[in-house]
Amino acid sequence: MLNDFDIQIATRFVFGHAAEDRCGSEARALGASKVLLHYDGGDYLEASGLLERLRESLRSAGVEFVELGGVQPNPRLELVYEGISLCREHGLEAVVAVGGGSAIDSAKAIGLGAAYDGDVWDLFLGKAEPVATLPVVAVLTCPASGSESSQVVVVNNEAEHAKLLVSHPVVRPAVAIMDPQLSCTLPARQTACGLVDMFCHVCERYFTDDADFGILDRMSEGVLRTIVEVGPELMENLDDYALRSEIMWAATVAQNNSLGMGRNQDWSTHALSNELSALYDIAHGATISAVMASWMRYVCSSNPERFARFAREVFDVRDESLDVAATASAGIDACERFFADLGMPVSLEEVGVGEEGIEPMLDKIEFFGDDHAIGSVRRLTREDCAEIFRMSLVRKLGGEA
Repeated sequence: MLNDFDIQIATRFVFGHAAEDRCGSEARALGASKVLLHYDGGDYLEASGLLERLRESLRSAGVEFVELGGVQPNPRLELVYEGISLCREHGLEAVVAVGGGSAIDSAKAIGLGAAYDGDVWDLFLGKAEPVATLPVVAVLTCPASGSESSQVVVVNNEAEHAKLLVSHPVVRPAVAIMDPQLSCTLPARQTACGLVDMFCHVCERYFTDDADFGILDRMSEGVLRTIVEVGPELMENLDDYALRSEIMWAATVAQNNSLGMGRNQDWSTHALSNELSALYDIAHGATISAVMASWMRYVCSSNPERFARFAREVFDVRDESLDVAATASAGIDACERFFADLGMPVSLEEVGVGEEGIEPMLDKIEFFGDDHAIGSVRRLTREDCAEIFRMSLVRKLGGEA
């Protein structure tokens, strides 16, 4: 059943060849005459000439800019504070983010903080609700997180070993500039991490406690199957524009909530994997692939029909001799093998985390509700999460780690 929902995806999408050349005019159209140009620490942005093209686009549109680089994977609160200070000091009116999810999330947090009369971390702690932001123009170079149009921003507070998020419609970027060519130079590891992340974003919405199947399920299955079919081909042809364009839009659709409207979404895999990122500074996609199949195995019995449908429609598991439970299990194995074939870790062992790391991660998970748990397919208590982490310690499938 399609439940009631209220959604506004206000992001303007500029997609295609040389879309980045419109950065200045798009910023100007938002009423900005001075912006923060915010990007990661990779030399590739300068070497590729992208940063200089963006500077020239801003100059040509009469937009002044102040630059702040240095965004790291799992964006840091300390750099967000620096960006907020620059916005206030120079009277900046918008933030132009250049990069992937980390750069865009950092820019979103800066926009929120610059428009908030207080400590931006209060918003992540839930002490206050966002009401305004500086508009963000996201120039996407690494499709994965879907941050270019999502209402979510995630920031890592290293001092407190905490990785928290804000989810609110005001967070969505005003403009997403998406030229698939900009992602054609991404290395294999980053590409694989992105494929896992976007795949999981769809699954967090697809796996629910709902027994019915409808349009959102079929849309989700289409995106998941696209990732499964296009992903391996892309890993063999990293500079293929057509493949990159498919994956770039898949990442956007996966996270802008057009697949999750009115759904009781789960998000347990992200709750588990975010603690790996926060405590051990592991790439987000790798933390997901390390725990996701174990989560699936643990909760599958709560809605086996849905997992069996996932097996059939996404991984083409159609052995009529298998019952529902066996079909579901085969689909989970296929999912784990998909991650492994991308070269991604499928166990905690492969990311250097042993059993001694489980308790610190459990201490950081934000359990909620009267049952003090997470998730929707099955509500997971601290003990449940501990068991999932233990199941994730070693690789279940054969092959080299």
